[in-house]
Amino acid sequence: MKKTGFFGKLIYGYDKLEEYLLCGSLVFTTLVVFAQIIMRKVFNNSLTWSEELTRYVFIWQIWMGVSIAQRNKQHIKVELLKSLVKNEKVTSIVDVLATLILIAFNVFLVINGSELVKQMFTRGNVSGAMRLPMWIVYSVLPISAFILSLRLIGQVVEDVKKVSGGEVG
Repeated sequence: MKKTGFFGKLIYGYDKLEEYLLCGSLVFTTLVVFAQIIMRKVFNNSLTWSEELTRYVFIWQIWMGVSIAQRNKQHIKVELLKSLVKNEKVTSIVDVLATLILIAFNVFLVINGSELVKQMFTRGNVSGAMRLPMWIVYSVLPISAFILSLRLIGQVVEDVKKVSGGEVG
């Protein structure tokens, strides 16, 4: 669904970019694994970097996919507390509180993840096979937590509008 207005178009564009990057990275990792299989079985030789590269791309896919799952409201949630309460307004308040706690956790991940990336950069750690700077691999943590925080803030705004009886657009 396309959104209108500057921020709506920006979010829509980012959503599409995120989907294309994740789909493209899936195709890429599939091709690298396929090439590795061909190299081992046909040429009796191995690509020393393929396993490491696919592992790091997979890590990025998982962390960046968290944002898409949140956008589509597909994260696993504990529904026990909500199932005990039959009042829709109280349920909405519980949702807001749970989302605020998740935002706080993501802020923690952004701050501490950034510190971890800084340490990796300062130490000059590199991966074994590809000699890839490890700060690149670890940078997905604060980046994805920040993006997820933005999505969660938008969700809190919508949920607060629902609780207060306002229109949600």
